[in-house]
Amino acid sequence: MPAAQSTSFSFANLLRETLSRLRETFLTPPAQTVSGPAWDDTPWQQFWGEAYGLQLKRWLLKPVFEMLEAEGKIGCLVVDVGSGAQPVTQFLPPAPARKRILVDVAADNRRFEAGQKIRLNVEKVGDLGALSFRKALVRVCRFLEVRPGTDPGAQGADMMVFADLLNYVDFRKVLRGFACYLKPEGRIIIVNLPIRGNQSLFSAEGLKDNRQLYQFLAEERFEIEQKAFPCRGRGETEESEELIVLVARKLA
Repeated sequence: MPAAQSTSFSFANLLRETLSRLRETFLTPPAQTVSGPAWDDTPWQQFWGEAYGLQLKRWLLKPVFEMLEAEGKIGCLVVDVGSGAQPVTQFLPPAPARKRILVDVAADNRRFEAGQKIRLNVEKVGDLGALSFRKALVRVCRFLEVRPGTDPGAQGADMMVFADLLNYVDFRKVLRGFACYLKPEGRIIIVNLPIRGNQSLFSAEGLKDNRQLYQFLAEERFEIEQKAFPCRGRGETEESEELIVLVARKLA
């Protein structure tokens, strides 16, 4: 098996294993439900609703973080975009030199141990005409102890995480805007389930189909290193509207 195929295979298996462990830990359906075809063929139905929250994200992302850490691919500066009240980057393996920046429209701009919260509507990223973005940029520079105007490619992030965000924003604008502050060879991690969530809040420019994401990343010179569909039913090959966990590298 070629190396690239082997990596994708092990990555998908890892995520499927974590989902299975989540099912066993948090749900205890009757025996006939566990063994029945409905469970095996449509596993996502067992997790929709309240379970689509921090615990599920933990089971999906923690093993990915650990895998990337073991390969030396996380780096020292991580940006959690649309972090919310419970940022998924809290599941990163501890590292003495690592810093986190949490960006969210409701963030309180406070510092915390090895991190900084930044209040910003993520669709304003890169908009120098927006006072909120200029203030956010100054706060980030103060936190990193760099001068405003420093080349973002030289002082940028090593990794960025976008979890359950891209349905609600202009995903192209947000990814492109934050990618300017990602170092060459830096990585983005995306967790997203197209068309699922509070559709009344969805953006008209939100992600509707995973194939849109693939095309956009290729156009922006990102290489998809890993992708998996941990909730896809047995025997299914369709990718367009499945929960995706994706790692992509910004080409130099």
